[in-house]
Amino acid sequence: MNPQDSQTKHWSGTGQLRGGRSGIWFFVTAIRVLGLRAAYVLAVPPAIYFSFASPDVPATMDFHRRIFGPLPWWKRRWFVFKHFYSFGRAIIDRVAIHNGQTKHFSFEFDGDEHLRAAVAQGRGVFLLTAHLGNWEAAGQLLTRVDVPINVTGFDRELPQIRALLERNSKKKFKLIPLTGGPTDAIPLVAALRRGEVVAMLGDRTYGSPSVKVPFCGGTASFPIGAYVMASIAGSALMHVFSQRESGGRYRFFGFPPQYPQMPAHHERDAYLKKCAGHFARDLESVMKRDPFQWYNFFPFWENSETVNNHVTRESRQKSPLAAEPSPTKI
Repeated sequence: MNPQDSQTKHWSGTGQLRGGRSGIWFFVTAIRVLGLRAAYVLAVPPAIYFSFASPDVPATMDFHRRIFGPLPWWKRRWFVFKHFYSFGRAIIDRVAIHNGQTKHFSFEFDGDEHLRAAVAQGRGVFLLTAHLGNWEAAGQLLTRVDVPINVTGFDRELPQIRALLERNSKKKFKLIPLTGGPTDAIPLVAALRRGEVVAMLGDRTYGSPSVKVPFCGGTASFPIGAYVMASIAGSALMHVFSQRESGGRYRFFGFPPQYPQMPAHHERDAYLKKCAGHFARDLESVMKRDPFQWYNFFPFWENSETVNNHVTRESRQKSPLAAEPSPTKI
C-alpha cells in the first residue's frame, strides 16, 4: 500500500481532529476557566488512552524506530505516550494563541530577515512548512509583516468543529481551503502576484502531484505543487518551521529564499525532485531537534505497512499486555 494512500485510515491524515465537538469545547473551556497548566494536566488521560487505543500507534512506533533505533517495549510505549501528549499540548497552545493569550509564551525568530527581504521585493512569498511544532506560534512573526497572509489547507474539519474553533479564535489570516483539484492553484497564484504571502504545509500529499525522496533513512513522498506555483507567479519560496522549547518558548526557523524556475520539460521531473529533496533535508534537520513535535501519525515511508505490522507483532509478543485494545474512533 502506498503510504500516502493510507492517510485517510489514520486520523492525522484526514484533516479532522479527534475528540469531536464536545472534546474541543471541553479544552477551550478548560483554558478559559482553569488556565493553561490545568489544561496540560487534563491532556494526560487522553494521551494515555490513545497511546493504546489509537490505530496510529504502529506508524508512530515505526517513526520512533527510524529516529531512535531499536527500543525495548516499555520505551516504545513511553515514547508513544510522550508523542501523543506533545500533540495534545500543541493543540492547547494553538487554542490559547488563537484566543490572544500570548502572554504565556515567548517567541524567537531565526531567519526572519530572509522573510522581510523577500516580502520587500513585492513579488509575493510562498512559505512551505510542515506539521512540526506549532504553526500558529510562527504566525506571531507573520503578524509583523505588513502584507495579507493566506493560509492554505485541506479544510476537512466537521463544520460544527470548525465553527467552534473560529468563534474562539482571534486569528486574522485568510483561509484558502484546498480540494485536491486542479483549480486549487488559481487563488494561490493570484495572491502571490498581488505581492501577498501564501503559507502551505508541505509534508502531506493528499493525492496531489508528488515525488519520492530520501527522508530519515527511508524514502517518502513529498508534494511539488508549491514550487510550480511559485515559479508561475515569479515569487520567492521559503522553508519555514517552528518548534516549542522549554518554558513555553517557540522558535521560528526561516531558511534563505529560493526562486523556483521551471527548466525545459525533459529536465522538469529531476528539478522538482531536487526541490522536494531540499525541503525534506531542511525538515529533517529541524525535526531531529525534537522528533516528538512532528505530527504525522500515519505510514509515511515506502513499505511502512510491512514495518508497522512487524512492530505491532513484536509489541504484542514482548509487552505484558496480551493484545492491543481495538482501535476506537471518537
